[in-house]
Amino acid sequence: MGRISTTLVAGFLCLCLTATLEAQGEFSYGFEDVPENIQAETGTTVPFQVKLVLGSSGLDGATGPQGWSLGVANNGVNITALTTAGSAAADAADGGLRNTGFEVFEIVDPGRNDGQQGLVQALVLSFVMPITLPPNTDQIVGFVDYEATVGAEASSATIQYQNGLVGSGQPVNNDVTFEGQTATPTLASANINIEPPPPPETACDDGEDNDGDGAADCEDSDCADAANCAGGIDLKIGTPDDPDASQIVLCSSDGGGEALVTAYVGPNDPADPPANGAQGWSLGIEHNPAELTITNDTYPTTSGTVAGDVNDGGIRNTGFEKTEIIDPGRNDGRAGLVSAVVLSFTMPIPLDPAMDQSILRARYVVADGAGGEGFSSEINFSNGLIGAGQPVDTVLTVQGQTLMPREISGITVVHSEDACAPPSAVFLRADANNDTKVDIADPIFTINWLIRNGPAPACVASADSNDDGKTDISDPLYTIAYRFMAGPVPAAPFPSCGEDSTPDGLACDNSSCP
Repeated sequence: MGRISTTLVAGFLCLCLTATLEAQGEFSYGFEDVPENIQAETGTTVPFQVKLVLGSSGLDGATGPQGWSLGVANNGVNITALTTAGSAAADAADGGLRNTGFEVFEIVDPGRNDGQQGLVQALVLSFVMPITLPPNTDQIVGFVDYEATVGAEASSATIQYQNGLVGSGQPVNNDVTFEGQTATPTLASANINIEPPPPPETACDDGEDNDGDGAADCEDSDCADAANCAGGIDLKIGTPDDPDASQIVLCSSDGGGEALVTAYVGPNDPADPPANGAQGWSLGIEHNPAELTITNDTYPTTSGTVAGDVNDGGIRNTGFEKTEIIDPGRNDGRAGLVSAVVLSFTMPIPLDPAMDQSILRARYVVADGAGGEGFSSEINFSNGLIGAGQPVDTVLTVQGQTLMPREISGITVVHSEDACAPPSAVFLRADANNDTKVDIADPIFTINWLIRNGPAPACVASADSNDDGKTDISDPLYTIAYRFMAGPVPAAPFPSCGEDSTPDGLACDNSSCP
């Protein structure tokens, strides 16, 4: 359709928007694909596209909006292009609904709008045919290309529907024409945060979130190439046979027990180990003295680990090692141990960087009166513990450089009844009546129980004469065969009281056996 003069457009708008709709239905102007945040290097121009959406709801009939006018103001971003192509507002030849209608879609001149930037759109789907948008739907009626320029400081931008913007004609209001009348839609607005990236993490081994992005040290992508983060080396406390154990579970029945722990050095990611292993380290390990006591007979020790002397099965040679229990009097009541190791002063002896290796062993016992069901006490690496010398930090030495471990992890000592071995019942097999003898009375007792609803055996396991893990009619027959027909001898415990050599879960709540 040919372009219509701005005078005609203004007249059309005045004609169509003179009456306000007070009928059923609601309309709205909204946006799609507005970015909430734009982050890029200072000076970067970032393009994005926003969809203008006309929505309707609560309409009873088969028709929707026939036409509309809208204005959208923008602050902090610039419009670079706009189009209805590909939207419901496009001409029928361009995939839209408009046919013999009318469209104005233009960027406004800030000089005519008191410096305000924005756009206006006025559209009629058809002057001669009953063409409307589908009712009770959200329809895209335009695409707007914007760009944001990132400054040195964070800023914000807004995009919002606004009345009174002036295009080529008269001021345009946000109105919808439905069934020949004007309806006032609800209007949306959107905010965009525009900011440069945060400064990079300034230190990758201090435990601090230096750039304030929520990630500290090796957890921050800025530290991906740092020596202590590339591959990464972990320090962890596990059990002698499991470097990754998180708990040591002791039986709660006596409230005591001992916990043997081992400290390990290993790769953070075994599939991507660091290029070089540790040549030395210092560490402190702390525990709660009210809950645990560290023994001082042969523990703590590096003996039996890779940190032991080469003559003691380790790899340390012409190096240094000092491991000791600390004095709580020098540590404000804190309890634990410290250890410092140099594998060699004269030779290039590092740990294998690709595997977990034990470097220290310690033995703990539950403090008197502290244990029992529900007991839980942690053993963790800790900085600042003082042995015979100065406060000790938990650090590694790799290629002559001091590095923080990528991750450190401790272990927890707990008490649980589940760790207690069930007591083994002492009974006499085939002694169903629990009189510590096996005779004719026993198969009769079993038959009365199984068939005649007689009393149950005090020790059900003893009635399992054939030791098949079940109690049924075969058991009294087995006993009779043994006693009177030269049948096989019952399995242990027999002919004397004892423990079941083949535990099967059969109960033995009470036995006459001592």
